[in-house]
Amino acid sequence: MQRLSSRVLSLAQHGQRNWVLDVPEGASIWEWVATAFMQHDIQSAHLDIMGGRLLSAIFYTGYPDPAGKRIAQYGAPNHVGNATLISAMGIYGKDKGAQPMLHCHGCLVTGSGLTQGGHLDTAQCIVGRDGLRIYVTATSDIEFVARLDATSGMYVFHPQLAAHMDGNADRAAVAAGQER
Repeated sequence: MQRLSSRVLSLAQHGQRNWVLDVPEGASIWEWVATAFMQHDIQSAHLDIMGGRLLSAIFYTGYPDPAGKRIAQYGAPNHVGNATLISAMGIYGKDKGAQPMLHCHGCLVTGSGLTQGGHLDTAQCIVGRDGLRIYVTATSDIEFVARLDATSGMYVFHPQLAAHMDGNADRAAVAAGQER
């Protein structure tokens, strides 16, 4: 199964939920998402963050590793205030210590009109006037877990069957599209 991990996603035939999460002005994206997901027992999800205003944001851009040990590495944090988020996409799952984590990349326009983007520090992205809307797709069949990626040398999310789907009977039921 490890060799075919990219195909695990095709097994998510039941338990998928789609919903909208509105983040109000003054909230950090991370705090609002983490709280909502904890309340609804969401362990892993894909997020599409629609455009809106940010009171402040911190993001990181990548560049080639001069030592050649990694494909890329992040530079110093970019601090931006009063930015417009064009859009962002995130994956919510478990970090290497099994703690909740949101990995998110987005594109924004700064107050000076410069278009920039990269990895968003969602704990420090504070939502501005009119809030933000997030479209969420969650499944109870598949979870995202950060593991060391041999190609990049970084911890990145990998899909896998959810912990409760470990048994062969559960795998067969998922493959057949049946509830257990």
